[in-house]
Amino acid sequence: MRVCGVIGIAGLLTLANMGCQGTLPVRPHRPLRAETVPPVESDESSGLLPVMNRRQTSAGEIVLTSAEVEVPSETADSLSGLKAAERRDPISLLDLETIAFESNPTLSAATARMQAARGKQVQAGLYPNPVIGYDGTQIGNLGTAGQQGGFISQRFITGGKLKLDQAIAGKEVEEFHFQFHADEQRVLSDVRVRFYEALVAQRRVELAKELTEIGDNLVDATKTLYEARQGTENDLLQAEIRADESNILLDNARNQNVEAWMRLAAVIGRPELPVQPLDGTLEAELPGYGWDECYELALSNNPAVNAARTRVDRMSVSIARAQRQPIPNVDLSVSVRHSNFTDSDVANVQLGIPVPIFDGNQGNVQQAEAEWVAASHELRRLELDLLDRLAVTYRRYQNARQQVDRYNQRMIPRAKRSLDLVTKAYENGQIEYLMLLTAQETYVRVNLSYLESLQEFWGAISIIEGQLLAGSLGNNGDFPR
Repeated sequence: MRVCGVIGIAGLLTLANMGCQGTLPVRPHRPLRAETVPPVESDESSGLLPVMNRRQTSAGEIVLTSAEVEVPSETADSLSGLKAAERRDPISLLDLETIAFESNPTLSAATARMQAARGKQVQAGLYPNPVIGYDGTQIGNLGTAGQQGGFISQRFITGGKLKLDQAIAGKEVEEFHFQFHADEQRVLSDVRVRFYEALVAQRRVELAKELTEIGDNLVDATKTLYEARQGTENDLLQAEIRADESNILLDNARNQNVEAWMRLAAVIGRPELPVQPLDGTLEAELPGYGWDECYELALSNNPAVNAARTRVDRMSVSIARAQRQPIPNVDLSVSVRHSNFTDSDVANVQLGIPVPIFDGNQGNVQQAEAEWVAASHELRRLELDLLDRLAVTYRRYQNARQQVDRYNQRMIPRAKRSLDLVTKAYENGQIEYLMLLTAQETYVRVNLSYLESLQEFWGAISIIEGQLLAGSLGNNGDFPR
């Protein structure tokens, strides 16, 4: 009897082109209304390549088994600072989030901007310093030293302008405070997204390695059949070609793993960290949200919106400040001199105020009003932009949710049952290997699609729970720097 045919190699090679697009599960960071998805069973005794290596906890949760990540020497040599991963303790999402909050330069820069704004607030409330100086007049008159003395002058700020200046600076501090929290959310979202991207890349290496081993075993078995005149030369050539394709897939998976890790290391601010295993969950409780819940979660108390709203308030105070500017400040100067003509002491007092006849600061008032209008429309634009993003993300979430449910409840159990029946029939010599190949391909395709649906689901959830904020290392347009 022929060896177990091509054992689904063609179907499994679809991994090379399908990839895993989108983001993967982000562990919820706030209480969720969740529904438990039953774990998908795997048959490790069947000798077939499993789509996902899983271990089931007592709570019924399916957890990825951490394994050593392999990086080809060619890739490691070509990438500065990275080397082949050694066996070490897996690193968790919580560990990476902690490192990111300490090392990501985006948060350090946001903190510095907030401190600068606080310094500006302090400076805005300081009163002008007095001026003290020497005052000499009529020097040399009648051969005398004239009048010799000193003076002191002070400018008095009127109209409550200093308080308004400090209020404007205080609003700017508040705005940078919200911007800091928006950057915090961006960092958190990015770490979660890239953590799960790296987790999938790690899992892809494991799958590709198992696929390569099956391809090599198939070549050996086909060669044995060919030498025993039970197979054809074409069978052997096809098996060798597919084995080579499996090795290409493994090399690509390793390169993708290195890339995913480098991007993860970059977003946590530690690019020097070597590739290492990740500990994470792909299947857990799947939160179920309606549109109103998603809207509340993403847009209520959104720090980017709060920053824009505070900017509008700051511009409003700036209008009041510009309107107060024409109120004249008072300049007072007092001098005391000794007159050498009369050998007596004299005093001089000067008081002056500018008269706002020509310059009523009308240009700056107009500018402040226009900036307030612009800030108000920018706030509205941001709210509409977030709503637009939420609509797209919610559609992704809804599609992925119904796909995950259908795969988990119907398609995967049916594909597994079909594969079991076909495998048993093939072992009994009742069907040709092509039918087994079809069943294998269907089983793998369904599992890959299920995995992609999970990625899409968790990607959408992570964006919604991240209040639609991401891209901590990029130049985002939610608010100006």
